[in-house]
Amino acid sequence: MTAASRTTKVIETIKSVLLVVLLLFTILLLFIFWGGAAFQAFIGEDLTRHEAMDPAELLQPDRIEICFGADLYAVTDNKFGIMMDCFKAFSGTRNLSMEEISEERYNEIMRLPSIRAVFDYYLPFSALCEVYGIDRLPGADGIDAVSEFGYSADFDDRLFVFDGKSNKYYRIIGSSSNSFEALRNEIADARADSIPYFPLKTYMGGEVENYTLCPQLYVSDVYDAEYYPEIISSSLVRSFFSDNFDFVRRIEQENGTLIYMYGYGRTVVAAHHNGVLEFNREGDDRAGLQLRYLDALERASSFIAAHGAFEAENGVIFTPYIQEVIIDPDGRRGFRFIIGIKMNGARIYYESGAPVIVDVTGGRVSYFRRHLINIDQNGLAEADGREVFSAIRMLAENIEHIGEVLAEADITMGKDISFEELIGNVTRFDSGYVKTAESVGILAASWIVTIGGIEFYFGLDDGGLI
Repeated sequence: MTAASRTTKVIETIKSVLLVVLLLFTILLLFIFWGGAAFQAFIGEDLTRHEAMDPAELLQPDRIEICFGADLYAVTDNKFGIMMDCFKAFSGTRNLSMEEISEERYNEIMRLPSIRAVFDYYLPFSALCEVYGIDRLPGADGIDAVSEFGYSADFDDRLFVFDGKSNKYYRIIGSSSNSFEALRNEIADARADSIPYFPLKTYMGGEVENYTLCPQLYVSDVYDAEYYPEIISSSLVRSFFSDNFDFVRRIEQENGTLIYMYGYGRTVVAAHHNGVLEFNREGDDRAGLQLRYLDALERASSFIAAHGAFEAENGVIFTPYIQEVIIDPDGRRGFRFIIGIKMNGARIYYESGAPVIVDVTGGRVSYFRRHLINIDQNGLAEADGREVFSAIRMLAENIEHIGEVLAEADITMGKDISFEELIGNVTRFDSGYVKTAESVGILAASWIVTIGGIEFYFGLDDGGLI
């Protein structure tokens, strides 16, 4: 082989190598440009899979009220499991029956030494029984929703139910047994180590017939904390599209909101600049398909678990609770579950919106909204409880402000409301954190008081209207 031939062969080899390199480089560039969104979404991110919550974990009462008699009460939220264990044991004695009673008789019994669970959201009685393994009760078909569920220590052969949807009261009667011994012990033990609550009528010397409970003095370990919006990760967005993310259209708005669309806009995910994530799926609602309450709740719970659960981007894990349930939202057959969150046992009240909303219509999740927040965990160091501002004094000092708000809302009490009228229209006291409508700010340690259907927020330490 001549020198010229060898030179030609080397040149051809170099050309071949360069062509291969150029081809590989072109493929890499095409992947980056055309699949860049999916590629970047995958690099360095891992969306942790969570287990769906058991329905029994979610179907909890808003509070447990324990009456010791003589208008002395305690309020807690951790006795429901014992109540349902006793109910299950009682239902095992068979021969149970159910009958309607008057409101007066029900209230009279609940003012004896007793314990009752209060639900502020829609919960079918049949769903509660199914979750806790309670056999079907004769006559229970007439109960739509369980709003209160109670036991009186003076009766070992019955339980009591209030259906707030139909405004009817019932008693479940069976044979006398020792099924409720654990509940009697709870009532006795709670008196020694609980904060005393009294009905508002007690504070007013009987001049106002309002049995809403209010603490005589209150000790709280809830303090102000800083919060800021959650940054929606691309892996969280990707979780809604499975393996189809390469075909998702991405639109960026001027305010920083990112919108992802798939299938001619039938599936849309919006990652808003303020930390709100929305999912909307349009299409055939399959109007003939109606899931039962429990099936819809399980589907909602599984969907939440698959898309971030209740863990914020900075690792704070919140405890969920059902805040409200709406039947047939926007005219579509199904349920809307509005889920609230707790931090260190205290509820976080949103001035606007809610932490999680899930619509289950047409047999599937059609809408999902997630608005969790990041918490400055340095401000959550354990602190001792302290006595906070008196709730009654707080209302007295803010009566003018409260009257102005009620007047603006066209509540009939009006601006010149008297203190007696104000106290007579209070329906709930609670304490916790309040998140204002801003994206960044302070979770305020607050009294939350419901008056005339409106929630008012007051500072725990100074009683000032927030």
